[in-house]
Amino acid sequence: MYPLFESVGILNGQVQNGHYHELRFNKSYTEHYGNEPDYLLFEGIKLPKLDGSLKYKLRICYNKTNTSWTISEYLNSVPNSLKVVHDDNASYPMKYADRNHLNRLYEKRGESDDVLIIKNGHITDATYSNILFTDGIQIVTPLTPLLKGTCRAKLIIENKILETPITLDSIHQFHNFQLINALNHFDKTRWIDIQRITT
Repeated sequence: MYPLFESVGILNGQVQNGHYHELRFNKSYTEHYGNEPDYLLFEGIKLPKLDGSLKYKLRICYNKTNTSWTISEYLNSVPNSLKVVHDDNASYPMKYADRNHLNRLYEKRGESDDVLIIKNGHITDATYSNILFTDGIQIVTPLTPLLKGTCRAKLIIENKILETPITLDSIHQFHNFQLINALNHFDKTRWIDIQRITT
């Protein structure tokens, strides 16, 4: 019924990165349905009174004519270790409700928290997050993500990170990585040693 969705972070009772979610919604809707939407992503959504000390996830599902939304408390669960998996057919250009292919890749994580998906030799994403790397000077993100996340888009526009081609063979040049998404923004204290990525 709702083939696409957006997961939006709510912090201190406020929508985070709403502009970037609206941009992605417009792009995905247009590509999926062949015409621009005649409604706004956040149209009709009135947030209840929320505990300002907690983080929430607003999930907005949508189809050609309308939306459905839910809100729930979000407990941070950022992966700290990644298992490399190769899949040259991996594709997730929009936030589809059908995540079966990604879920099958996630099952290959072994003892790691998540997988790092390699497509045609290039780094893409983890199953729920974009990835950043640093060599201690620059912060970069792969030019080849499966999904262009809203947090990633904001960091690029603000010139805080740089897009660059990154292959599996080249990650040894970086010292640390971190995963980001709509619920877990960039945090300079959250870097993880590159050795936590295993092949």
